[in-house]
Formats: sequence, C-alpha cells, structure tokens
Amino acid sequence: MGFEDMRYYSTQRPITPGSFPKPEGNTIEQIVNFPAKTYVDEIWKQAWGYIDYEKPLSEKDASDYELTQGGAYH
Repeated sequence: MGFEDMRYYSTQRPITPGSFPKPEGNTIEQIVNFPAKTYVDEIWKQAWGYIDYEKPLSEKDASDYELTQGGAYH
C-alpha cells in the first residue's frame, strides 16, 4: 500500500459486484461490508461498508456509484 490509499464508504447499499468502480490502474486493496448499516464517525453518516483503493477515485466515479470519500488509510 502506498501513502495515497483512499477509503470510500457505500452509504446507499451493501457492496456487491457492479456496485463500485474498477478504474484501470487503480487497485482495490480490500472490500468490507458491515453486518448492518452502521454509523461511521469519519463521514458523519451511516454506511453499509467500505472499499479501499490504491489511489483516489475521480469525483465522477465516486458520484456515479454513490460512494462517500473517507480519508487516507494506512
């Protein structure tokens, strides 16, 4: 993992195939679904889970898939 790794939360639905972008050249590090929709302090709202990407997504990709950007993680 690099220093730019970014986390995106799925606030509208659990993360399933087709519900998140797979941009070329941006590795998905991990996908985590919570057991139920859960309040996340980092984004001040509830989410179904998160996806960690090697690099930040474009604003369009995040918006098109209704993902809320968290922060960099280590």
